[in-house]
Order: sequence, then C-alpha cells, then structure tokens
Amino acid sequence: MGKKRWMKEDMFSMNILVIDDDDRVRDLLRDILLLGGHRVIEAPDGGAGIQYLEKGSSVDVVMTDLVMPVKNGWEVAKWVKLKSPELPVVLITGWGERLDEEKVRETGIDLIISKPFEIYEILKLVDQLGKDLKKK
Repeated sequence: MGKKRWMKEDMFSMNILVIDDDDRVRDLLRDILLLGGHRVIEAPDGGAGIQYLEKGSSVDVVMTDLVMPVKNGWEVAKWVKLKSPELPVVLITGWGERLDEEKVRETGIDLIISKPFEIYEILKLVDQLGKDLKKK
C-alpha cells in the first residue's frame, strides 16, 4: 500500500528544493513534503543545491539548512536572491533566535523555521507559500 497524501483541495502542489547535509533531516522534510502532495528535489549541501538551480530546473521554493559544508545557507540564499529575487527561501536552523537579523535581511531569507520543527508547522508554512505564489 502506498503512502497517503495529506493535501487539502485548495492547496497548491509545488516543486521544493530541500538542501541539508543531515540525511535524517533531509529525509524527514522529504517525507513531510511528499505527504503534503509536493514534489521534492534533494541536495546534500549548498553547492549541490546551487548546481541544481544553475541548470534552470523549475523550483517553487528553496528550503535550506544554515550550517553546511561547501556553501552554507547564507550563501545559498544570497545566490538564489541574486538570480531569482522572487523565489522564496526558507532557512531551517537550530540557531533560532541567535540569528543575525541584519544578515537575514541582507541575504533575502523569506522565512525561518527553527529546529526541532513539527510536521504541521512545515505543512502550514508550505501551504501559505503556495497560496502566496498562486496569487502572483
């Protein structure tokens, strides 16, 4: 029996790039997003995520960890906003309230999710991003 999808009728299915060097976090995010009816592309670090985006692949949202090898979340966000300012970037971090607000503004981060996160928190956030994208 396949996995059940949790998706309301008014939800918008999106292509979401998940960038995280921790396999467990990446797998968990993938499973949550698939449950929500989204398509998920995975990258093990910021460099691989940027390489995927450089190919011109269609992505609606980028979800990135902050601390990673090769390119960190700040670098990913800055690159994304330079190339596609309208593409939403969600920073997922265990640093929470200790983030530099100025750096958040400079890099164009749209939303921040603190670890540990709840399943409903991810689905609610992605649902809202989908509604915002649908309006554009």
